[in-house]
Amino acid sequence: MVAGQGTGAYRMAGSNGGGATGGGLDWGAFLAAIDAAPAAIVITDPRLAGNPVRFVNAEFTAITGYSAAEVLGRSLSVLQGPKTDPAAVANLRAAVAEGRAATVELVNYRKDGEEFWMRVSLRPVRDADDALCAFVGILADISEIRRSEANVRETEERLRALVEAVPLPMLTVGMDGTILRANAAAHQALGVPPGDLAGRPTQDFHFAGDEGADRLCAALRGMGEPQRVELRVLRADGLPLWVLASVRRFTVQGGTRSLLTFQDVTDLKRKEEALTQANEEAERSIRARMRFLAAASHDLRQPLQALALFTSALDNHISTPQGRTIVQSMKTSLRGMEEMFDALMDMSKLDAGVMKAEPQLFLVNDVFERLEANYGPQAAAAGLELTVLPSSLAVRSDPRLLSRILGNFLSNAIRYTRQGRILLGAKLKGGAAVLRVCDTGPGIPDDQRLAIFREFHQVSQPSLSGRGTGMGLGLAIVQRLARLLDHRVEVHSVLGHGSCFGVTVPLVEDWFPLPDGAAAESDEVREVQGATVVVLDDDPDILDGLEILLANWGCRPVVAESAAAALAALAGRRLRPDAVIADLHLHAANAGIDAINAIRAAEGRAVPAFLFTGDTEATGGASHVSGFSVLRKPLDPARLRSLLADALGR
Repeated sequence: MVAGQGTGAYRMAGSNGGGATGGGLDWGAFLAAIDAAPAAIVITDPRLAGNPVRFVNAEFTAITGYSAAEVLGRSLSVLQGPKTDPAAVANLRAAVAEGRAATVELVNYRKDGEEFWMRVSLRPVRDADDALCAFVGILADISEIRRSEANVRETEERLRALVEAVPLPMLTVGMDGTILRANAAAHQALGVPPGDLAGRPTQDFHFAGDEGADRLCAALRGMGEPQRVELRVLRADGLPLWVLASVRRFTVQGGTRSLLTFQDVTDLKRKEEALTQANEEAERSIRARMRFLAAASHDLRQPLQALALFTSALDNHISTPQGRTIVQSMKTSLRGMEEMFDALMDMSKLDAGVMKAEPQLFLVNDVFERLEANYGPQAAAAGLELTVLPSSLAVRSDPRLLSRILGNFLSNAIRYTRQGRILLGAKLKGGAAVLRVCDTGPGIPDDQRLAIFREFHQVSQPSLSGRGTGMGLGLAIVQRLARLLDHRVEVHSVLGHGSCFGVTVPLVEDWFPLPDGAAAESDEVREVQGATVVVLDDDPDILDGLEILLANWGCRPVVAESAAAALAALAGRRLRPDAVIADLHLHAANAGIDAINAIRAAEGRAVPAFLFTGDTEATGGASHVSGFSVLRKPLDPARLRSLLADALGR
């Protein structure tokens, strides 16, 4: 008899019912262990009518609410109710009658009337003579599992309804490329009757030889990252479509699937192709115009050149004032024709996109000197004074294209200014350099300030009738060149007093070229001779290069990858640093600053120091960081010598 089970203790045939004697089984201990099991266990006797219960454990009572005394000797039908599945009950009874195992899931009822889902697994027990003597049943409360399954089904139904309502075609595809599920929009887009897409391979709709299809198949097989693919597909009726497809993989019920969504972009693709064709046609037209203008320019320049030579020769044979005036007018007309050809060629190149900007660092004065040499004689011939103000500013631009912009300003100023002067100069404005051409001409009306930059536009003002009017392309070219260089053009004018045209160019504050030549170099070398210069960098090539360069200048270089190594080297050679050059980052972000500070702390003084880096983002283009001067890689040796000499006070 098992404690807590009353007279319901079940005794197997052949057992003595007592303790373990002569190697026999202690059934009391065995049943006590079953009673403590965490699963609900019940033992029934199929030899008696109704297969009555002979044993239940404590977990059975916890699940059903029935105590052992309430169910012993009774059938398990005590747990059944109105929603219990009769077929499942019949399956259990048939298994008992036939002496075989059975497992069913059915709705049962607790003692308090609460219904719950139970999984019942019955296993037959036979004695040594293979006679059926008992059934052992394991009962599990699976209500939570059933509720979860119901929630999953409900969620799936809602998701399926949502997917069906989405107007974007959507396919669920297996790893082998087979379509598992499709919404109504997908059926409609692919021209397939509702429900007929499931089970079909996606290859059925691929356009033969399309590279996008290969990429899509790779993504569906998990061979590539999820991606967006543009490809051509064939509808079921053979109609080709352009689609933009997106693949996203997900895992459900232990299996990997892909969600394939796509959008019909056939109309957009057709418009894109039409636009491409139009652009190609426009480019062909521009190239044809360029070839024509180039040929026309070449053919027409030949007689113009001869005419210019004859005019110059004629100038020596004319002595009367009226004749010399005529010759001068001929020269002016010839120069105007040449400018027109140049303007037409510039416009053609800009339209064709063949004119490219090549920005570099240079001194403004270099451009000013060339412009003064080119336009000074023209201004003098027109009775005007051209004043060019020297400038020491350095800028970043394309000097060739910038000269074209300023040249157009000067050409217009000479053409429209009757008397007075023209000024070419530069000024600082908000961290940039503004290069300006100002004149004492008639000025521009306010209502035409913007129109003058349009192609073939000429200012309509009687007072502007001067030395030729040109074609109205000069300022249009200026606007396009400025856009190409990312510069800003400005114009200021006072009617009757003159105009001022300017272009804003990025200023380079920390750059200046040094004069070449053996004498200058020799002087600078002497200025840094004998200096102990510490170089810190994590690149061995840079360390070697600077060590050789400094040694050639007569310095004592100490190169290292860290401040600690540099201090050790200085101590070993009994040197004190005169200057430090450190890479900004070294082995970590801004570690160069910490290294310089460490050397200064060890020396007990503010050793002159420089940071050098090729990372413009790290400093935002600033010339100083944390009080240190910043040098840009690649370093200019001449500038480095000059900076060292300044830092050493020599």
